[in-house]
Amino acid sequence: MTSTGFTGPDMTPPTGYTGPTWMPPNLLMPPVGFTGLTGPTGPMFPDMSLFPSAATGTVEPPHIATLEELMASHGAVVTKEAADKQTLSVLKTNLRDTLRPSLFQWAAIGFPDIYIVQTFTIVPPPVCSDGVTRDTFGYVNYCLDIGLAELITEIQTKVVGMQFSHSILGNTLRLHVSTA
Repeated sequence: MTSTGFTGPDMTPPTGYTGPTWMPPNLLMPPVGFTGLTGPTGPMFPDMSLFPSAATGTVEPPHIATLEELMASHGAVVTKEAADKQTLSVLKTNLRDTLRPSLFQWAAIGFPDIYIVQTFTIVPPPVCSDGVTRDTFGYVNYCLDIGLAELITEIQTKVVGMQFSHSILGNTLRLHVSTA
């Protein structure tokens, strides 16, 4: 009698004794045609070939993008840009009401140089709706439809005895004022 042992790539356990059924005559002899014991069948472990691995690689999605994904993404960027343009629009349309309270605060503390009179936190999208990738400075200019230098020049024409400047720290645009 022989045992099959562990077989196959899934390590199927032995099926018991196979081969000739002859045994020495005794009282415990199995009936004629008995081929031995069989154990459980099928794999003992999950079939790992169904999972991606270094050998098989990752499974790619069936498509690169869908029209719905692109439209949703573009729509979200357009909405964000509209909100950011609205936030910055006060620098072009309502400058007096926007800056005047901060200028009085600046006066109250003794006119320190490079005083921050206004801040705007603007986070550019990864790609703007026109397909261009911009940093914060470029995105602010894009939202304003004019350059920051031109905006500062425009502000300068509306004040006397003050010098305006700007800086960008991370995603924050800061407008500064100093005495001229």
